[in-house]
Amino acid sequence: MDMMSKFTISASMLLTGFVIVFAVLIFLIFIIWLMGKIVTGAQNASTNRKKEKVQNIAKVPETKNEPVKPAAKPVEPKAESGTPDEVIAVISAAVYSMYGSKEKVRIKSIKKSSSRSAWANAGVLRNTRPF
Repeated sequence: MDMMSKFTISASMLLTGFVIVFAVLIFLIFIIWLMGKIVTGAQNASTNRKKEKVQNIAKVPETKNEPVKPAAKPVEPKAESGTPDEVIAVISAAVYSMYGSKEKVRIKSIKKSSSRSAWANAGVLRNTRPF
């Protein structure tokens, strides 16, 4: 085999490799783009359903000449003795921000957690888990 035929074979192998690699990369880009479109469509459908649900809840049927009922007295959560009012207010605000204004959430009681920290509880659960 002379030098020119070796060069031709090498160039054709190099070109074939480049074409295959770039074709697979373009195919992978298309697959990832398609998956992104599918996920975005599913997320948009979910948010649209939530918006429609909120709009349906927000719609109040119109009534004519009915007396306005007084608002119910807010229920204050029962707290252990010695719990400051500020702590109760912070817990209530956290629950309100988590559930939002459309949900009907009521705090029934506020209790102090166990003496162990969350890390200690995780360690106990891990070490006492069955094999």
